Amino acid sequence: MREFQVKYTLRADRDLEKIPPDIAKKVVSAIHGIRADPYQFVKKRKASNPKHPVYSLRVMRDVRALLSIHDDVLIIHVLEVEHGKHSYRDF
Repeated sequence: MREFQVKYTLRADRDLEKIPPDIAKKVVSAIHGIRADPYQFVKKRKASNPKHPVYSLRVMRDVRALLSIHDDVLIIHVLEVEHGKHSYRDF
């Protein structure tokens, strides 16, 4: 089985720059660690669009990465990285 590629949105890049560097490294490492089988580690957001679901990856107790997974082209698209209580404001 091929691994998924990881791509970051501009917003996710900015989010990673805002958080402390040690936490940002853990986030990037966790995201790259799920490339072989991403569905095993993520949770689907209930309020997301059924045609384009958004998934949540819990990195630390209070840090979440919101992802979109595209099976046809094997891409994990990182949409946002936020503190847990703020991460669902747009989804």
